[in-house]
Amino acid sequence: MFGTNNIINLLKLVVLSGHIQGEQPVSALLTAPPEAGKTDLVTKFAQVTGIVVLTDCTAYGIMHDYGDAIKSKQVRHLIIPDLVKPMSRGQDTVHSLIAFFNALIEEGVVSISTYAEHIGVQNQGNRAEIQVPVRCGLIATLANGVLLDGRHHWSRMGFMSRLLPISYTYNASTQLEIHRSIANRAYRADEPINLNLPPQDVEVNLPQQVATDLTALSAGLASIITSANSPERVYGFRLQKHIQRLAMASAIQNGRDIVIPEDVDYLRSLSSCINLEYCPI
Repeated sequence: MFGTNNIINLLKLVVLSGHIQGEQPVSALLTAPPEAGKTDLVTKFAQVTGIVVLTDCTAYGIMHDYGDAIKSKQVRHLIIPDLVKPMSRGQDTVHSLIAFFNALIEEGVVSISTYAEHIGVQNQGNRAEIQVPVRCGLIATLANGVLLDGRHHWSRMGFMSRLLPISYTYNASTQLEIHRSIANRAYRADEPINLNLPPQDVEVNLPQQVATDLTALSAGLASIITSANSPERVYGFRLQKHIQRLAMASAIQNGRDIVIPEDVDYLRSLSSCINLEYCPI
C-alpha cells in the first residue's frame, strides 16, 4: 500500500511492545477515512505469533475463548479490524465492552464473576470467578466520521486515552498512485507482515537521558492530541508510557536490550501520524 510505511512501522512497534519484560503492551487505535485501507493494514499482522484477529466480540466471548491464552501470554494483542461492529450493540452491552477493554489493556481483568461458565476457571456452584490479572494489548480501527460521532461518550469512560492514536489520510498524488496500482491489480501481491519476535520477553534498559528526551517528545505529541479537534483532554501520562514502550520495542527490533538516542530519532520520524490530525501521506 502506497505511503503507509510509517503506519506499518508504528504498528510493528506496537506489536513488539508486547514482548517487553515488566511492561504492558501498547494499545492503538488506527483511524482514517473510509476506503483508506485501515483493515488491510492491521490484518497484515494476522499471522504474527501472539495475535488474534476478531471481526466481532463481547467481553464474555473474549474471556471464554481466549482468557487462558491471554493469561499465559500466548495471546499478546487482539486486533479488531473494524471497531464499529462490536460497538453496534445495545448501549448497556457497549458500555460493558468498553469497561472490559479499559481493564484488559491497562490494569488487567482482576476479577470477573458471572453466571456463565468460563474455560479454565473453577466453578463455584453456578458462579465462576477469575482472580489472576489478565491483560493484553488491543489494536483497533475506526473510520474518522464514526470516531467524531462517538468520541465524547467513549472519552468519558477513559477509553480513548488508553489507546495510542494513529491517524492518516491520502494526499492527491498518493490517491493517484493507488488508483494506478488498482488498475494494474497490484493488490494481489500484498504480503502479510512477518516479525522477528524474541524467544522470550526482553528486559530493556531505559537510560535517564533518553527517558528525558522521550518525555519531551511525548509532551509535544500530547499538546497536539489535546487540541480542540481531539476527542478528549488528557494529562499525557499514558501517552508518555506508550512512547517509552515504543522506544523499547524499537530497541528489541534492532536486537538491543537498551534504548539509545537513535530509537528516539526513529520515533520522532514516525510521530507525524501519532495524533488525530489526519495528516496527509
